[in-house]
Amino acid sequence: MKATADMLKAVEAASPGATLLDVEPLVGGSSAMVVRLLLELATGERRHVVFRQHADRVAKGHDSRVAEKEHALLAILADAGLEVPAPIAICGDEPTDGSWLAMEFVDGSSAVTTDHLDGALSAIADFLIRLHRSDTGTARTAGLQAIEDPLLALPAYLPDDATGRAIRQHIESGVPRRLETNAQMPNDSVVLHGDYWPGNVLFADTDAGRQLVAVIDWEDAALGDPLVDLACARVELTCSYGAEAARVFTDRYLAGFASLNLTDLPLWEMYVSATALSSMHLWGLAADEEEARRATTRSFLDAAAEKFLNAAS
Repeated sequence: MKATADMLKAVEAASPGATLLDVEPLVGGSSAMVVRLLLELATGERRHVVFRQHADRVAKGHDSRVAEKEHALLAILADAGLEVPAPIAICGDEPTDGSWLAMEFVDGSSAVTTDHLDGALSAIADFLIRLHRSDTGTARTAGLQAIEDPLLALPAYLPDDATGRAIRQHIESGVPRRLETNAQMPNDSVVLHGDYWPGNVLFADTDAGRQLVAVIDWEDAALGDPLVDLACARVELTCSYGAEAARVFTDRYLAGFASLNLTDLPLWEMYVSATALSSMHLWGLAADEEEARRATTRSFLDAAAEKFLNAAS
């Protein structure tokens, strides 16, 4: 892969005077270009840096400060002891193809074998507990915004079928609490990852055994109900490892948040499922993988919708 002008800017910002030896594409989702840059420093030492360019800000509703937000948040979370890549640099001017940032390369993999699944589920739950207990006030300085109201946003993502119409009708009736003026939210606002799924969690073999070494891709970070990240992880764990894995993860997470109000969990499960179904064709999945993931996600949506509608009857 040929280096772009922005990559060369990132090299100079990360290690002035370094030579770029190689550019290796990494898996970075559908809205960002992510590559590993191999640098040779003036001392002869070699350094790996991740270059991440948010090239599809419009589709994800991001503004031009998405890299700045991610860079600032990573610094705050790293300082708090959370396992995230340390930020190195962000673009100094407005680039042509989207804002970018450079960060530490963390050597790890999101792949988890059956033998390691139980430990991985505990680690994933533990990280989320620590994130949701982090200082929300400090995180606000990174420019995090409140996540959108699910009852206002959800109808646009729902399928045009009997289930979708039933949910829309119930929301439009004004019965759900969210549409009441100044309604009190059931849970305190926390720092949300915004896309907390197994593909964004990296593990590696260390002297202490297999460990969670980094949680990546913070471009969707926001402030809001902790149930958002819980719902996202539940549907994605179901897709990746089955319903039992999602249940084990949920029990371990909730053990750290015994007072959490779960009333809105079906609502957030509908939100994350419907938004995933509406954009899944953009994820670059193989046809059979997309078909299987779409079927599981749709079943998750239907189950959440049944709970949501039954609670109102």
